[in-house]
Amino acid sequence: MSYFEFYTKNISQPIETKSTAIAKDVNSAPKNKPRSKISNGFKSEASKDTEIIKGTCLSMCPEDEVKMREKAKMVHVLEVIDGKKVLVKCYSRSAADSMVAVPRLLRPYRVLQDTVRHLLLKIAQKEDTNIAVIYDFVSDRFRAVRQDMTVQRLLAKECMTLLEPMIRFHVYFGYKLCEYPIAAYDPVLNKKLLLECLKWFLSCSDSMDQFPKDLTTEMEQLKLNSNVANNKSQMENFFKCDHQLVESLYILCNLDDVHPMYRYLNLANNLKSHTALKLAYKIAAANWRGNFVQVCKQLDNLCPLTYCALCLYLPTVQRQALQVISTAYSSKQLSVPLSALRTWLRFDSDATAASVCAHYGLVANEGAVRFTKGNFKADVATHQPTRLLLADQKMDLSHKHMFTYQTEDYAYSA
Repeated sequence: MSYFEFYTKNISQPIETKSTAIAKDVNSAPKNKPRSKISNGFKSEASKDTEIIKGTCLSMCPEDEVKMREKAKMVHVLEVIDGKKVLVKCYSRSAADSMVAVPRLLRPYRVLQDTVRHLLLKIAQKEDTNIAVIYDFVSDRFRAVRQDMTVQRLLAKECMTLLEPMIRFHVYFGYKLCEYPIAAYDPVLNKKLLLECLKWFLSCSDSMDQFPKDLTTEMEQLKLNSNVANNKSQMENFFKCDHQLVESLYILCNLDDVHPMYRYLNLANNLKSHTALKLAYKIAAANWRGNFVQVCKQLDNLCPLTYCALCLYLPTVQRQALQVISTAYSSKQLSVPLSALRTWLRFDSDATAASVCAHYGLVANEGAVRFTKGNFKADVATHQPTRLLLADQKMDLSHKHMFTYQTEDYAYSA
């Protein structure tokens, strides 16, 4: 069971023993209680009679784990900074005999904020370490953060503030590592962790809709660097909760699923009218209509993170488009120039377009491709995503910018 599933099922329920569970009146729950659009329904504020565990560990790694890992020589290379050991709690799977719910091993919300900031600003942007090693380390420590969030049943607004930078991390590093072999990076696991964070965030957002306070006001009170003075240079280190960005990413990371589109149609008008979100819906609608050229055209109109998300789906779009073209332009005499194919489907070069065509059994000769309906290999795997180097140059994909920019910083032409 994922953290998100556990959280949504248990956030408003007390911790039960066997005897209390038997005595519970199953018919006492209201039958017509409204449910969240993402989750199975839960309250963002825990009930007064709920037994909540509060963490008391004020460091990024509990003292018990520090002693154990130092003794066993399990200190990660990224936990040694300038000759000093700065350990971060690692993820461990829950077990029947594990001490997951011990307060001294749990980090409270403020410490979790510091941990997330440390991982993104001091670890994730290191240039002297292999990026795949950095990804594995930060991803594991983020799982430990989410584990602490789940056990302590943090408030929905606190969860959103911690989850948003994790979402950015998985989208950004998913794109940076897309060309790596499976032995170094697992895109399926990264997608699983990303969707878990996305659904958890949106579930918390839905639960907050029932409260009169404005979400923006709540988020302003939960900046990750809350102890820093109102200094302009220091404000750049704040992680802001960009609801429009997360909603857009939820659509673009699930272009094969119609449910994000249904969710968009049920959003509040002030959120649904946001240009970035309208553009994401437009791309999803074009994809479902089979207008793959239109999907590729919108790539330049996206902000950096939504651009990364769509680039990871681009091989699927290109495959489906080539299959359609193989039928529509099937001819023994006529051919399609590689330059036109590159423009339509956003290949990085004519050589890349020819290579992808060859992967699906389509032969390119003298700068053109001759499409034949029977030659397309529908049984081969979709080609691996690649970074669009020419398009990357137009985007600010720097580490600092990817974790601090807001959707309002960009002009969209949806």
